[in-house]
Amino acid sequence: MAIWQPGARPGGYGACRCGLPLAAGAGRDGGAAGDLPPLCGRCLRHPPAFDRVVAPLAYQFPLDLLLLGYKRQRRLVLERPLLHLWHTQLALIADGRLAVPRPEALVPVPLHWRRLWWRGFNPAARLADTAATRLAIPVLPALIRPTATPSQQGLDASARRRNLRNALIVDRPVDGLHLALVDDVVTTGSTAQTAALALLRAGAARVDVWALARTLPGPSDT
Repeated sequence: MAIWQPGARPGGYGACRCGLPLAAGAGRDGGAAGDLPPLCGRCLRHPPAFDRVVAPLAYQFPLDLLLLGYKRQRRLVLERPLLHLWHTQLALIADGRLAVPRPEALVPVPLHWRRLWWRGFNPAARLADTAATRLAIPVLPALIRPTATPSQQGLDASARRRNLRNALIVDRPVDGLHLALVDDVVTTGSTAQTAALALLRAGAARVDVWALARTLPGPSDT
């Protein structure tokens, strides 16, 4: 199953802080775990609130179909191959092959209670629980989504930002903590930006983003 983007790994070495691959030769030296990734042109204009995105898989065929079937059609049988891919990523972190600093807690991106009731599970929470077990890092459900916002699917970046305004609230103490926000896919980064800003304003020291996959830009986005 060919999921890796040829020549460009989202969220890996050679990736921008937002998780998108950089131009050839830029930022590909690996670096130490504490080093911040470089910024692409878009992030130089609008710096992200989070410090890095760890999401080495490209959100493209066939991974996109697996995730859509899992989330939209509630086909839990697809969770096993998705968690296998997630375990592979976690193994890279556990043995140091993916040099990222260990957070003090994992914060899953929350669902509104109606969507959680309809779906029956929160994919981000399932990923966070798996990572917590594999890496011995506690899960801290510090974010809640009190407003039932429309689905983000099909929205562009500006519409996603408007849709998420005041959508996420911190309801647990996070003072001084280095946190990793956990989600299944980083699309435009709007959810990650909104969540990271909320956590930082509540006192978190640092926010990284861990996801299974990163959406790559189309020809019109580059």
